[in-house]
Amino acid sequence: MLPLFTFEEATAFVKEYYERQSPMVVYGGALGVVGGLEGWEITEGKCEYASCAGLFPMISGYPLTNKTFPAREAYITRWDEIPGGNGVFAYDILRYILPDAVERADALEVDAVIEALEKTSVETTSARNLVFTSSHDVMMGENLSNPAADYYLVIIYQWQDAKQVPVYPKKIMEEAGATYIFPDWPGPWNK
Repeated sequence: MLPLFTFEEATAFVKEYYERQSPMVVYGGALGVVGGLEGWEITEGKCEYASCAGLFPMISGYPLTNKTFPAREAYITRWDEIPGGNGVFAYDILRYILPDAVERADALEVDAVIEALEKTSVETTSARNLVFTSSHDVMMGENLSNPAADYYLVIIYQWQDAKQVPVYPKKIMEEAGATYIFPDWPGPWNK
């Protein structure tokens, strides 16, 4: 089931799914707060087995790149909280992307920096190789089978024992030593 809930409805849906032991798996690209770090507490642990896309590795604590965990720890030390999505974007832009472009442009002139940004290929907290497309969007990766193409990914996490565990892309799941877990109640996965 792919619910598209964002607010209280997502919390109610996930709790009911768990309580009824519905014979399906739940993946929500938009499960609102259930997909956030507070999801376990808000659902009283009833988000177990639910999968959600979109948490940044810096927020979830998954060390996707060499920059992810040190940046996360520095943020927590400085602000005594886990960074939010906008904070991660801002951090990557100001700490890695823009300084890299300015250094390669060897100038602060706007046109020179823009030209350098168009040729960006840099490791950030969220991508092993952040690259922009010709239309200036972030290049999205489909999988990690080719290390040269480790572009920005949407990672899918599954709630398992009060933790968000990466379960897709497959290579990320394998790197994390994780497995996708089906609910422990009867369903089509038992056949």
